[in-house]
Amino acid sequence: MADTLVSHYGSEGIVERILDALTAAGFETDALEPDALAGADEFHIGGRSGSQFVANALNVGSGDHVLDVGSGIGGTARFLHRTTGALVTGVDLTPEFIDAAEQLTNLVGLSTGIDYQVGSATDLPFNEDSFDAVTMVHVGMNIDDKNTMFAEMARVARPGSTIVVYDVMLTGSGEGEITYPVPWSDTPKFSFPSRQADYEAAAITAGLTLTGAEDHGDLALRFFNEPPASPPPVTLGHLMGPEMPTMFGNAKAAVNAGLISPVMLTFVTA
Repeated sequence: MADTLVSHYGSEGIVERILDALTAAGFETDALEPDALAGADEFHIGGRSGSQFVANALNVGSGDHVLDVGSGIGGTARFLHRTTGALVTGVDLTPEFIDAAEQLTNLVGLSTGIDYQVGSATDLPFNEDSFDAVTMVHVGMNIDDKNTMFAEMARVARPGSTIVVYDVMLTGSGEGEITYPVPWSDTPKFSFPSRQADYEAAAITAGLTLTGAEDHGDLALRFFNEPPASPPPVTLGHLMGPEMPTMFGNAKAAVNAGLISPVMLTFVTA
């Protein structure tokens, strides 16, 4: 399973593709601002809006240490550090993502406040009570065992910490089935989107208390159906390769059919 996920997300040359696109767009790659990367590194529905929702819900500051589970190439981690001042640790199963995250974070001058490690969401490589807050953005669709996923986040979070999960979830309101590939999987065999109730049940089993739930279906409809007039210099295609338009189109169809929606759940640890 882990090897399958790594092969889906991992590819050589991520940073080179991004820098080539920025150079072609006229950017000086030795003086990059973090926002120049947003089109590729905010790999979740809603892009920057989704990142801001997560940052607001975490409610952390410069004295806090945040864990970003499934950190990808570091977009959410960089945004959280820049906007809240918190130290951020990112963990991701895909070595190519971790390598790209480290390179890009260094390029935009944020490496002193952010670090990254290779690791699994169901076996986090950290001690108990290590973090003041934990977030996971568009990751749970790849994890069948939601109980262990939540138990691990609860384990590494300190008592009274906030845990924010912003995931693609099944809505149950539409008819039909998801067509593959989608951004999180090439095949239904390794795709595990679940209903909000399943997430909440797993979190309760892990000892968490739900404090907020927001379905951002309206944001998803705008994100997929109202593209920006001027496309950003780098896109998810530079991250995921030539299959991304097909993946994006299938995710769009699922959102429009009412099969899936991005939902943000906020919990507090005991």
